[in-house]
Amino acid sequence: MAEKDNKSSGEAAASTSKKGKGKLLIIIAVTLTLLGGGGGAAAYFMLGKNKHDVAQNDEEEEAPAEGQQTAQEKPDAKPDKASPKKGRKKKRSGPPVFVELDMFTANLKDDDGDRFIQIKLVAEVRDQPSGEMLKNMMPAVRNEVLLLLGSKEAKDIATREGKERLAGEIVAAANKTLEGTPAANGVEGVNFTHIIVQ
Repeated sequence: MAEKDNKSSGEAAASTSKKGKGKLLIIIAVTLTLLGGGGGAAAYFMLGKNKHDVAQNDEEEEAPAEGQQTAQEKPDAKPDKASPKKGRKKKRSGPPVFVELDMFTANLKDDDGDRFIQIKLVAEVRDQPSGEMLKNMMPAVRNEVLLLLGSKEAKDIATREGKERLAGEIVAAANKTLEGTPAANGVEGVNFTHIIVQ
């Protein structure tokens, strides 16, 4: 009889031990599943959402709303020459293309004496063909930029904001010379490499 009690208590202990291990394995499996799913969800929302936003923004820039035409589709439309495009550059497929421009020297229209500006620029263009077209049109580009510089006063370009405004106006002047060519609106920005006002 004592032997039966020992066997049944041993079997009870073994079955309790198996039940405890089974519960522990289930808890570990559920925990790992939740952690893995949570990590995957976090990765999806952090990485997947950004790709979706970028793709959506690109589609919005490329496709105008119904009934609207882009500036290139409207024959009479002119780009806004007063303000440069900021933050709306299209994503490039390759490295940026820079075209170094010659030195520009022009008299300023200040009344308090003979003042002049001397600048050297590097134009950032859309692609290599646009850069080649800009080089071919350089006499017309120089004319537009020199006329623009001659219309300025020293106080107009004394501040950072004034220089940024001038850069936007130079972009518009360069793009004006490229109208009607395959490189229309090909100049996306200009960078000052040298500027002196005396």
